[in-house]
Amino acid sequence: MARGVAAFSHIAVSVSNLDQAVDFYCSGLGFGPGVEYSAAGCEVAAIMGVPRTGFRGIFLRLGVTLLELLEYREALPKSARTRDPREVGYAHISLIVPDMHEAVDNALRHGGAFCAQLDHAFGGGQKTTIAFLRDPDGNRIELIFHPNSEETRAHSNFLGIGAIRWPTDVV
Repeated sequence: MARGVAAFSHIAVSVSNLDQAVDFYCSGLGFGPGVEYSAAGCEVAAIMGVPRTGFRGIFLRLGVTLLELLEYREALPKSARTRDPREVGYAHISLIVPDMHEAVDNALRHGGAFCAQLDHAFGGGQKTTIAFLRDPDGNRIELIFHPNSEETRAHSNFLGIGAIRWPTDVV
């Protein structure tokens, strides 16, 4: 790695129930689990800006991506309102799936909630399917199904990311 250049490490998501979230992301979306850990104390509180009581956590893997789930011992309550995706901050996690119906069904069976779906041809002939779900804590998950490599390339070019090789790990 060149000096001063970062490498991607992981994404962390705060959850209300670690066991429920692990079930959703692993059984519902196909992530592989790591080993649960706990962290607490003055140093954790200082670096993360949380109470000293800390949290339970676990890293999950899907392809080259790591997702860290954190269940804080003194978690703030979830907002009663649904978070607007236009709010500054985390908007959604996006996953490419080999079978949209199976992916949605699995996610719903494991605590997810369906939001919306769009079928759109980006120029590759057949239509790409994009669905949005919410995990058990209301975090938005985007699922993308490309019917063929031509449509994958067309979608990638539409997003302006064809030159940076997206998607990097097509299922």
